[in-house]
Amino acid sequence: MTSDQSHCVEFKNAGKFLGEEWVFRSVDVRIPDAQITAVIGSSGSGKTTLLRLINGLYRPDEGDVEVLGEDIPQKSQHLFRRKIGYAVQGAGLFPHMTIESNITKLAKLSGWAPDRIQARLDDLLDLTGLDVEMKERYPHELSGGQQHRVSLCRALMLEPKLLLLDEPFSAIDAITRNEIQDAFIELQQKLAFSAVLVTHDFREATKLADYLVVLGDHGIEQHGALRDVINQPTSLFLRELVETEAEA
Repeated sequence: MTSDQSHCVEFKNAGKFLGEEWVFRSVDVRIPDAQITAVIGSSGSGKTTLLRLINGLYRPDEGDVEVLGEDIPQKSQHLFRRKIGYAVQGAGLFPHMTIESNITKLAKLSGWAPDRIQARLDDLLDLTGLDVEMKERYPHELSGGQQHRVSLCRALMLEPKLLLLDEPFSAIDAITRNEIQDAFIELQQKLAFSAVLVTHDFREATKLADYLVVLGDHGIEQHGALRDVINQPTSLFLRELVETEAEA
């Protein structure tokens, strides 16, 4: 990636210390704007920690993290986080709330006008292929795939420029996962948001991502445009994944 390419997140020699050890140190990478970046790595390499540094749940113990062109604020972090969408493993919907309430809750808390909320809700339902009548239903009345589409709608409700996803599609069957992945690609292309996706699924990473970050035991082992990294893997972890996929 060239130095003048725009980026949504920049780690500047960042490190995080948890418990009695460093999760990683010397993380120095720019995550490109308006693209999908996948973060892969072995268990315990710090993938989720990386996301938590981006949304301010953690602060670096060394170095800096810049998000959407600014340092993460010390105060009023709830306002900062509203610029960022977040989707986690499983749909994570509130079971006692309707689909409409699940999706629009943060917009109401943010003081959006009712007509703006309704317009955004209808647009998102349309973009994710959900029938508008579903907004009156409850999560248990929807299929797993539909619940995940609702989860994406909720994450995108506040028109975030950045979406963080932590293993969001791992708890659903393969056919549904493939459909949701296709829907996610279409959403990103239409709305042009930046996304950082943590996944343990190498196939998911190669299907969705434009850019790849590979975490090792103590930091980033490799990063770059997806095809460049896959075609020339210098990380042992990535090399083994590529070889295994080629043999499958």
